[in-house]
Amino acid sequence: MRTCTAPGAEHDETAPGRALGSVAAASFIIFPLLTSHFTLVAPDLRGFGYTDKPPATEGYDTKVNADDMADLMSQLGHEKFYLHGEDRGGDYAYALAASYRERVLKLSFCEMLVSGLGLEESNVWSPEMVTAQFREQGVWCWHLSFFWIPHVPEMLIQGHEREFWEMFMKQECYNPAMIEPKALDHWIECVKQPGGLRGILETYRSAFQSAKVNRELAKKKLTIPVMTIGAPEFFGPKVRENALQFAEEVQRSEIFEECGHSLALEKPERLAKTLREFMLGS
Repeated sequence: MRTCTAPGAEHDETAPGRALGSVAAASFIIFPLLTSHFTLVAPDLRGFGYTDKPPATEGYDTKVNADDMADLMSQLGHEKFYLHGEDRGGDYAYALAASYRERVLKLSFCEMLVSGLGLEESNVWSPEMVTAQFREQGVWCWHLSFFWIPHVPEMLIQGHEREFWEMFMKQECYNPAMIEPKALDHWIECVKQPGGLRGILETYRSAFQSAKVNRELAKKKLTIPVMTIGAPEFFGPKVRENALQFAEEVQRSEIFEECGHSLALEKPERLAKTLREFMLGS
């Protein structure tokens, strides 16, 4: 399978992941803040960006994605590496760290709840959950069920890609103006390409298998250093709470005030500084 990555500069290795459209779309902002310290491997995950969108029968769950990333890092000559994941990239980053424990040095787990360990609870339709974001007590992830439904998302989104994804991304932000037009244009371009929307939806339709995989992996907690970052406008403190279900301890935990779900776009300088301190610190 062909995996598209954004190139980086030489130093210690880190493999960042952020799922929706393309990792490369956010890379142009945060990469310059990290390339003097790391070799950055920023892959578009299976189904996203310019990476292949294989048939659903080949799998889109967390184990398949973890294997993809481990194989990619081997091909690039990186036996051991630091790992950063945001959003769905965090789900896959956890599975990678838990499946290849001898290879991942540290894990930065940001703005995500792991499938099978709490993410599903954010999808519940209740007065408390629907209003959680306004009280900074999490967020209602209505889209998890919507994207899982066969055929309906394709019917409603195709032909309205820009209206839908711009609304979707900006609703996740503290300040919608922080979504760079350049990044949004790239996301829409990726979604509109053949298989682009289907590839994204397949990752959601594999949710039950991902949950099964993650629950099995979590039976043995991670012992490597783990950092969590949450944003008050989205998952916030729930990120750390969730990480304690799969890690023996959380070495560092941050809440980025006045920030939403897209850390790399909304708070690039603070995110880069935090990553440098965590990854390179003792």
